Amino acid sequence: MTLRRIAPILLCFALVACDSATPEDPGIARRPVSTPTGDGDTRVIGLVGTMSGPDMWRGEDAFEGADLAVHVLNRSVDEGRPPFQLVTLDDGGNAERATELVGQLAANEDTVGIVYAGPPEGLPPAERTLTAAGIPAVLCYGDLYSARLLRPHIFQASPPYLWQARTIARYLVSDRRDRRVGLLTTRSPEGRLIRSLFRPVWRQAGGSRLVSERWPTAIPAPGNPKATREREYPFLRTFRRARVRAIVVQDDPGSHGALQTALEAARPGFSPQIVSFDLGLHADATFETGTVAADSYARGVHHLPIPSFERFRDAFAGWWDGDEPLGWEVRAFDAASMIGWAAQRTRPGDDIAATLETLDGDRFGGLDVTFGPDDHTAVEQTTVGLWVRPRNAFRDLIPTTDLPWVPLARGFSIDGDRTAILNRDWKFLFRNPPPPNGPAPRIGRMRYAVTSPRSDRVH
Repeated sequence: MTLRRIAPILLCFALVACDSATPEDPGIARRPVSTPTGDGDTRVIGLVGTMSGPDMWRGEDAFEGADLAVHVLNRSVDEGRPPFQLVTLDDGGNAERATELVGQLAANEDTVGIVYAGPPEGLPPAERTLTAAGIPAVLCYGDLYSARLLRPHIFQASPPYLWQARTIARYLVSDRRDRRVGLLTTRSPEGRLIRSLFRPVWRQAGGSRLVSERWPTAIPAPGNPKATREREYPFLRTFRRARVRAIVVQDDPGSHGALQTALEAARPGFSPQIVSFDLGLHADATFETGTVAADSYARGVHHLPIPSFERFRDAFAGWWDGDEPLGWEVRAFDAASMIGWAAQRTRPGDDIAATLETLDGDRFGGLDVTFGPDDHTAVEQTTVGLWVRPRNAFRDLIPTTDLPWVPLARGFSIDGDRTAILNRDWKFLFRNPPPPNGPAPRIGRMRYAVTSPRSDRVH
């Protein structure tokens, strides 16, 4: 993995709820540190992530966000208290290895919390060691909330699949009037979870037929002559015969390209709309106009004019030599910031996870974060909506061709008329917004979004 270089630029933005700060500039290439270097004089924020293999994007995004957060945190450390240090361990995409690494970090008495960017199933078994250490771990990708696997010391920075499924089903049934839909998932714990969630949600939304298929264990790679033959993709034959009008897919940067290649092999005559869960919303996705993906509107941290977003992306560009946060870096930034926030407010010997549960409405790089004893999910349900690849009429909304997705205004509405976006952000995202205590603005007044009505055949 090639990590970006840090620019010789001083940060001048306050990203956490603290005083304005400027991290020191080491002037060297930043790389993950795998063991503490402070000789007991630092507070360690651990990062367990997939830094190698096909899913290395998880670790790279998480490192870049968490590394920035640690440097920002160190500018708010009280005089005489030890600074924070990021220690990164590679799980190689192996859940059992990830569990071991969480335990290894928790056994270090200097560790105050762990940013987790590995296989989701590797985190719940570590609850016992996290409890013994009195520290939290924050999941950046995947969903333990919907699986009911969040524990007293496990928190989540990603939008639950259950909330995404509800948003997708509502859009397909009420908006698109699609009653026949395909569901394509991986042969993995996450795939099983999505299948178990989506079917009842689909029925509750009023859908009629749901055809569920799994990715085959082996599929032709793009460029392989077999990739041009539809018979190499049995799930597509099933979807075509069922006459599905949309395919809900579990996609991510590590496996993207296979479905697009398969659809090209199936044409002409079969062009279903593609609707993805959050990890399908990435820069490498090459799906055509009208493709939709679910995520919170914090996914637009790279371009939406919300103050916390602007501060984060300016600081990110300064720290990472002008690069844009086009991945999910903000999740790890928020996760590390939360841990640092709690560590600075916890007395020695007390449980840092208990302090984290008192976080109430703070913003770090993204949106409001509120926790409680029975609420360990950083994302607010109303902030989860739909993003879309716009057609030419909306191209002026795209801030960069590297991530050509924009919010679908109707996707951030429960009734298809008024927005569900947080009222504190109305003045940044809507034309002529009402006061925060007034009725929610109509979706047609949303800026930086596709605002076409339900009759739009593309969106």
